Amino acid sequence: MQEISLVPEVIFKIGNFDVNNAVFATLFVTIIILTIAFLTTRKLSLIPSYFQIAIEGMVSFFYTMLLDTYGNKKLAKSHTALIVSLFLFVLISNQFSFIPLVQSITINGIIGFKPPTAHLSQTVALAIIVVGFSHYLGFKLSPLKHIGHYIKLESVLKIRKPGDIGMAFLDIFLGILELMGEVAKIISLSCRLFGNIFAGEVMIAVLVSLSIYTSYIVPVPFYVLGVFVGGIQALVFAYLATSFISAMAIPHETH
Repeated sequence: MQEISLVPEVIFKIGNFDVNNAVFATLFVTIIILTIAFLTTRKLSLIPSYFQIAIEGMVSFFYTMLLDTYGNKKLAKSHTALIVSLFLFVLISNQFSFIPLVQSITINGIIGFKPPTAHLSQTVALAIIVVGFSHYLGFKLSPLKHIGHYIKLESVLKIRKPGDIGMAFLDIFLGILELMGEVAKIISLSCRLFGNIFAGEVMIAVLVSLSIYTSYIVPVPFYVLGVFVGGIQALVFAYLATSFISAMAIPHETH
């Protein structure tokens, strides 16, 4: 049975930089996305090909989703590329192990390609990008208001009598809870995706390794389920990213 590790395995080094199989797979996922972008824009036509129809349909779907969420065409248009890119990256990463023969490619005795989203470091990086971008928008729209939502010093500055001290401490405590909530977003967004994809990898690896009779036919339904779950998880990630970003992009009374 192949070794199942939570930590990406280092396959080679470039100077002092360790290149693990998650980073190596991420490079190829990026190349696939760039290829899709190149093929889509290389020959656009008024009478589109099936490939162009599929890509335009996907972009239109997410643009409509953002427009319904934001209610603002300019914001929806400007953020569509980000959400589509995140969706494609997660979708292709989730399905990477189902590409024929990819699991048989080894480098220095280590499997060269593993789904990037099956490693927590990758999903945490994606979650930080989403949450970080949402805070960038909030700060860009209203710097003082955004900072004041988490660092509540207004009540402290307004202390005039002993009774105001309790309210000031309460506001500071609520600000700390808000900061903890932002950290929880990163944990939730990353662990949900990682847990589902890693669990699928473990399940397939166990089934394949039980015996020669379970190596080919038995895992097939689980491969199909894995493809379905990978697609659903990519869509969920895109929806949650939209939700987190819209919370900062759309002015709220609480911000």
